[in-house]
Amino acid sequence: MSKLNLFTMKKILSLGLLLFAVSFSYAQQEKVEEMRQHYNPNFKTSPLFIYYYKDVNNYFTPFIGTWIYQNGNQTFIIRFWKEAKVDYTAEAPKYYTDELLGHYKLVQNYGQPNEQIIYTSQKNIGNSITPWPTIVMANQPIEPLIMSGFVYDVAGALNPNYPTGVKGNLDMRINPANPNMAQWKVTLPQGMRGMDQPSTFTIPTNVTLTKVN
Repeated sequence: MSKLNLFTMKKILSLGLLLFAVSFSYAQQEKVEEMRQHYNPNFKTSPLFIYYYKDVNNYFTPFIGTWIYQNGNQTFIIRFWKEAKVDYTAEAPKYYTDELLGHYKLVQNYGQPNEQIIYTSQKNIGNSITPWPTIVMANQPIEPLIMSGFVYDVAGALNPNYPTGVKGNLDMRINPANPNMAQWKVTLPQGMRGMDQPSTFTIPTNVTLTKVN
């Protein structure tokens, strides 16, 4: 076989493989699964589908809104909102998911004409020009009235080596008897920590929140 024919065959084979990959990609169909499957290590996915892990049970709904904890004339406020079908198709494997996001702040004289913000998580990450899109990275609610995940405490003085502040495990549980009350708990993750890594929280770590809207 001549070098020319061999080269031509290689080109045809490469083109065929490319067309197959493109056609396979476009052939993938979207498949909706409940949120818990995204965190289920035993859930078997298929390359035939792009999965959308959706809040089909509306577990997000009770958390969405503004929650407060008042201590004297200071009020800790956290607001949660939902973003539907966040695109992770740049990941491997591709997928979409609903997300529960949040930001917090501490306010003095909340709701008064002389209201003053003491700190807020709505600021840039470290010394960058990139704002925090959210301060809560939740392992989204996958059962009624319980949400867990991580929260980043960027309220205190930041160590330049740790621009994301103190990372805390978050556990928030809504009272079944009163859905406008919830227990908010933040703890340090287990494991090794750097000697200079921040470990003291500025945000509340064990308080009862009240939903105001």
